[in-house]
Amino acid sequence: MKKRILALLLCLGLLPLPGCAAMLERGHVSSADHVDYAVEDDDESILRAESYAGLVNSILYMVDGHRGGGTIRLYHYAGDVEADLAAAREAVLQTPVGAYAVGELELDSTRILTYYEVKLAIRYTRTAREVEDIPDVMGLAGVRQELNRLVSEGRRSVTFLASYFTGDKALVEQLFRLACQGAPHLFRHHQLSASGDGAGISVALYPETGARRIIEVKLSLPFGTDGEERSYAEQLEAASSALLEEHPPAGEGYTVEELAALVRASAAAWEEEGSDLALDALSGAGASDFGLLMAMEHLCRQCGIGVEPVEGEQGLWLIVNTPRGSRHLLPQSLRPVPPRSDGEEPGEPEFRLYTDRELTELGYEWATSLYPVCLDTGTGG
Repeated sequence: MKKRILALLLCLGLLPLPGCAAMLERGHVSSADHVDYAVEDDDESILRAESYAGLVNSILYMVDGHRGGGTIRLYHYAGDVEADLAAAREAVLQTPVGAYAVGELELDSTRILTYYEVKLAIRYTRTAREVEDIPDVMGLAGVRQELNRLVSEGRRSVTFLASYFTGDKALVEQLFRLACQGAPHLFRHHQLSASGDGAGISVALYPETGARRIIEVKLSLPFGTDGEERSYAEQLEAASSALLEEHPPAGEGYTVEELAALVRASAAAWEEEGSDLALDALSGAGASDFGLLMAMEHLCRQCGIGVEPVEGEQGLWLIVNTPRGSRHLLPQSLRPVPPRSDGEEPGEPEFRLYTDRELTELGYEWATSLYPVCLDTGTGG
């Protein structure tokens, strides 16, 4: 019995031994090339197995083929059949395709002279086509790519099989928010990302844990039409192009500091509860930090400057590319300077970019593995 438990742990990936993961799962969303079983009498609905591994793989063979049932004949089986059937059922339901597509899996055994006959009855919650159409992605980068495509293409849902990804629902939601914040022209998506409480987004993982899972994301966008978002994007493009044309760069191309100055000059004022729209920030309206950051991000993208949003314990900010490497840009550097009480023109604020070390020393915290490294070159900004 201890050997059978060890085999189950190995196959579930709890003990990292090569070959066992492959035994339970194969390319796309099904299991690996099966071993330890064979088709009986040229009838694919009847399989022969002699070990626990063969039993598991036989069940997976039926599931992979989206069969409604079948028969497994266990020959020379020395184990506890009923206990192994329960363990095998759980093992199959913890594979991606089992967790995602199988609603019910019933196993019933009967002793027949020299072998045990196991009858399978399987009910599916997904069609075979739905399972076949699921794409494979690798690691964190693959997950981010699918979520970026979900946002950029304006889709309402996405399903994919992620290998070498152990994140939970909260991480998937965070990556979705970053994808939204990386598209300054999609104001309806920003309403989803700004909530931060998961409202409007549904994430399901099949199974819940593991390094190989099917991830399903569904969106419920705020009220509005796709036409409204397209119209907003066109207006933002026109406003930013006009602003850049009116204020050409001092050199061959814009610097991050020059673009930050344009954002400060364009926004009428910084307001904690101001507009979250990049267009308002570039059109003289009172803007929040979120609106200022979206305006800055849009201008950077317009000018070919690498930029991406960062979610940290202290809120949202940007990482921008500079001649000295990647640097952190805080929203404080984008806030318009309020007028002085004596009527004099306010001076320009000190502009500052930060390395990872410098920002950490200020008490900022963020998931460094999700973002570019801002190396300390000893020169600060």
